[in-house]
Amino acid sequence: VVIMDNLNLHVTDEVREAIEDAGAILIFLPTYSPELSPIELFWSKVKAILRSIAPRTKDELHAAITDAFNAVSNSDISSWFAECDARTVLI
Repeated sequence: VVIMDNLNLHVTDEVREAIEDAGAILIFLPTYSPELSPIELFWSKVKAILRSIAPRTKDELHAAITDAFNAVSNSDISSWFAECDARTVLI
C-alpha cells in the first residue's frame, strides 16, 4: 500500500502506473489532511530533535540528522500509524 497526498507530482499517470505495476495499492489522502499521514508525525519528531540539538556546522548537521533518524523507534512508527488510522475513522 502506498499512501500519498494530492501533490500534483503524485497524481500523474506515470506515478500511478509505476506504483500499480509494482503490485502496490495506491491510496490518496483527502486534500489538506496532513494529520492523516504518518510521515508528517515522523518529520515532526525529527525536526524537534534537530531544533534541540541546534547544529551549527555541516558536520554537526549530518551527525544530528543521523541521531534524529536513529531516535525514531519501531514503537513510534507503530503508534503513528495507529493514530492516523484512528483519525480516518472520524472522516
